[in-house]
Amino acid sequence: MPPLTVSDFPSAAGLVRAQWAPVLLRPILGSPEQLVIGVAVANSTAFHLERANRLDRLHCLFSNDAEAAILAAQASLEALASDLVSRAANALVEFEPVFSSVSIGELHEGEGPSLESIASSWMMALSSLYTATPDTEAQLVTSAVAIDVLERGPPADRLPTLIMEYVSRKRPGLTEFFNETIRQNMSARRGNVSRVIIDYAGSHLVANFGTLSVASHAASVDRIKRRLWDLKVARDLERGQLVDRLHELFVQHPAETDPQFTVRQLDRISESIETLKDQARQEEIEFSPLHTVSQIGEIVLQREAV
Repeated sequence: MPPLTVSDFPSAAGLVRAQWAPVLLRPILGSPEQLVIGVAVANSTAFHLERANRLDRLHCLFSNDAEAAILAAQASLEALASDLVSRAANALVEFEPVFSSVSIGELHEGEGPSLESIASSWMMALSSLYTATPDTEAQLVTSAVAIDVLERGPPADRLPTLIMEYVSRKRPGLTEFFNETIRQNMSARRGNVSRVIIDYAGSHLVANFGTLSVASHAASVDRIKRRLWDLKVARDLERGQLVDRLHELFVQHPAETDPQFTVRQLDRISESIETLKDQARQEEIEFSPLHTVSQIGEIVLQREAV
């Protein structure tokens, strides 16, 4: 086998670095529930704002009341675009909302072949109000970074697989109730991002699982919010039918006494747990924050033993 050379490794030539942040909408005033309506990307020389192009999906959730949320989203995105023209990256750091229901999320560092591809790939990964156009798909698949996003989505959470393995050891018959992507140990592909995804749908329990991470905290919170959103949609679709199942979100997080993390990091986890708990209560979804796979697995077994 010939020796490896520098040319055998992926090149970062031609990639641009920038800061990006999600644009967040709270459609219900006073509620912590948030939706990603855009991703803004900026560096010292340029900027790009990728907007949600499926705001019409809000009608499915809020009926006639969706118009106010859509108006707030569109007006805020227009104002942010104008502010980016004037102040570039400073518009993200010092965001001035037109409506109190719209805010800027945490800033992140990003890299890609263009600002547009960075924004599009993150919108595809984070927003249920966005669908890539053929032009966007064509642009994204020209880079290794974009191909990775298209094929794998955001970093996979191993928790659903670990829960399945734990439950299956004690009750093998429950394995079939886990999502096919979990049973086959696959990451959800891009085509699944815009539809409702449920990790477990049993006889008495419908559940999603999420890990609240310290290292990539903001991204893990976004994933968990999406898992909650999917449960809400699934629960609403099930109402009025003969079946009456509990819909529950399980979140694994470090213990408050875990010595691996600082007090500040653990406080941040606790704050996120309280916010997610409030949001789940608002949506009438059962919320169970626990520390270990075995704790979650045992509750799943108990729910199905009813």
